Amino acid sequence: MRYRFETSIALLVLLLAGSVFSQEVSRVEAGLFSTDQIGIKKSAGGAKRAIIRSAVNLSGDIRVTVSEDETASIVFTKQAKTDNRSRAIDYIDLISVELTVVHEEIHVDLHAPNPAPWAKRAESGMIVAQIVLPAGIGVEIDAMYFDIVAEGPLESVSIPSSLGRLSISSVAKSLDIQTANRRIVLDDISGRVSATTSNSTIVARSLSCTEGQSRIRNDGGDIDIRKVSGSVNIRNRFGRINVVDFEPTGSGSIIRGLSAPIILDIRSMPEGQLVVINRDEDIEVTIPDTFSAFLSLAVDDDGEISASGFPFTTDLVQDNRLNLLVGEGAVDISGSITGKGNIYVRGIQGE
Repeated sequence: MRYRFETSIALLVLLLAGSVFSQEVSRVEAGLFSTDQIGIKKSAGGAKRAIIRSAVNLSGDIRVTVSEDETASIVFTKQAKTDNRSRAIDYIDLISVELTVVHEEIHVDLHAPNPAPWAKRAESGMIVAQIVLPAGIGVEIDAMYFDIVAEGPLESVSIPSSLGRLSISSVAKSLDIQTANRRIVLDDISGRVSATTSNSTIVARSLSCTEGQSRIRNDGGDIDIRKVSGSVNIRNRFGRINVVDFEPTGSGSIIRGLSAPIILDIRSMPEGQLVVINRDEDIEVTIPDTFSAFLSLAVDDDGEISASGFPFTTDLVQDNRLNLLVGEGAVDISGSITGKGNIYVRGIQGE
């Protein structure tokens, strides 16, 4: 009998150890409950890509960083926004996170039921996660309602559809991101760049657009770019376009505004063509006084064209058109406005 009793106790311990119980859940603030941090780590030697996917019913924050280790890890909390602790525990128990490594790919999956058990307008299930990947990897993220920060060095970042804020830095070959009504921040991006948002701002620093023509789009918010080189296609509606320390190169660049003031500070332009088009707002261009270009400028009947601060000869002078030869005319710059708006070209002392 004693042997049977001890055996039964041992079996019970094993069963308890293999069971899944509710996480310890704490109240963070009124209406918000959270688990403690949970961690998963896997060997990822040779992995070339990471795919991060979330159930459509989840929201939260994802932060991606890198290390020199050949491992992948995630540290996260599961959270529930509701005014009832019992419901919060039920919701959190239904959220799960999985980290796997399969055929040179790291997979991070954030799971939740579909349809969600929480009331969408008043409640939510959330994950706040920090993911650490091997340096130099490519990352693809499908997490619609998450704010995302990704800090490289990474080979590439792809976020094809998002409704969250995006902040991406140190990418070597390609960036393809799209969000709506949320801010985009970019820093130290090279290769092919594609970034789109609306009704918010795009702030970019140190872009080297070396692979084809990079695209930056906004609709209803400002575009502010500092230090960019290469071939770019920038378009905005109803927001300012401000490009400072600009070096157009490659096959050509186009900047288009629709009721969007355009301000360009061109550092140099060793080759190519630049086209600037606007409607109902001004175009302001600053160039070095050592520039070599052919400028073709045109405005509507009510607009004016002003050129000052650099040596030029006129090639064509009309009421609403002005062609200028600067230096030997090595590159072509054209600027035009339809509707109300003026063009100002100013020279500054070059190197």
